Amino acid sequence: MRGKTRYAVLATCLLALATGMTACGGDDEASGDGGSEIKSDTVVFADYGGTTRIARSAAFLAPFSREFGVRPVFADADPAKLALFAESKSAEWDLIDLDSWDTVRFSEQGLLAKLPADVTRADLVPKEYRAYASGGYNASVGFGYHTEGNATPKTWADFFDLEKFPGKRALPNFAYFQAESALLADGVACEDLYPLDLDRAFDKLDEIRDDVLFYDSFGQAVQFLAQGSVSMALLANSRVQILKEQGLPVDFVWQDAFFQWTAAAVPTHAPHADAAFALVDFMSQPENQAQMARLTKYGPMSSEAEKLLDQATLEQLPNAHLDTACEVDNAGLAANIDEYGKAYAEWLGEG
Repeated sequence: MRGKTRYAVLATCLLALATGMTACGGDDEASGDGGSEIKSDTVVFADYGGTTRIARSAAFLAPFSREFGVRPVFADADPAKLALFAESKSAEWDLIDLDSWDTVRFSEQGLLAKLPADVTRADLVPKEYRAYASGGYNASVGFGYHTEGNATPKTWADFFDLEKFPGKRALPNFAYFQAESALLADGVACEDLYPLDLDRAFDKLDEIRDDVLFYDSFGQAVQFLAQGSVSMALLANSRVQILKEQGLPVDFVWQDAFFQWTAAAVPTHAPHADAAFALVDFMSQPENQAQMARLTKYGPMSSEAEKLLDQATLEQLPNAHLDTACEVDNAGLAANIDEYGKAYAEWLGEG
């Protein structure tokens, strides 16, 4: 995920790891040969900054640069530019960190380049999307809470129960699983979420609106939770785990957390497509996937990478909690996302 706030302690740790890491690649049968010659000397990766960018540099870009001599450059991601790139037949960057539903809709719109045959496919990506999606990670989006309360929340219904679980809630000011969480709290089953009943969702959200602090980045949400400004916050598992490791009295609710994956996707007309494809292949190797998981507590998209992680680390990852997850219907969300975003902005403006 998203957010631009950096945490100095984590940043120092990750950058130190980046300095000492050696490059490596997998040779399991699911791997591509990575044999295409790289002629570009630069690769531009568009992402959302913050601690995930630091970890991505440590686990992927720094060792890739050392092995292949390609200089990595970060840019700030703006998925809306993908259509402009396709129209002008000229892209500003070579890869973008895309959520799973955006990968689905942008690939269907012809805005992403297909991965060559020699690029490793991440085997935990659904088969229908592997032509465009690899090199990413997975996350569970649920809610973090303070453990010092008198009762322990266990479900989305608890998130919306201000009487039993008093205190402010934190939600993003952009559409990001608020409707889904409200519908689950209102009794809708996970498999019946899409297409989203937005009127029903906003009626449920109205019940807690006066007790919500809205955040514009996940870093800000972490601050709200860490400072005690809210008792619960809609967040990805990694963000809450970082606070736990810093000794704060918080925990994460895995029950019905929304399981999603990301991809390192290549725009059409990427200026350094050769280096981009090679980097996707490198990011998909089990050893590198495992290292990203260790640094972030986001899960690997390689089943071979899971075997390289100790049990304590695995328990902190979405991969170990799929039995209680609400897996996102990416095609359903992709079809709903524009309407969802517009309706949520209108709902915010009514307050």
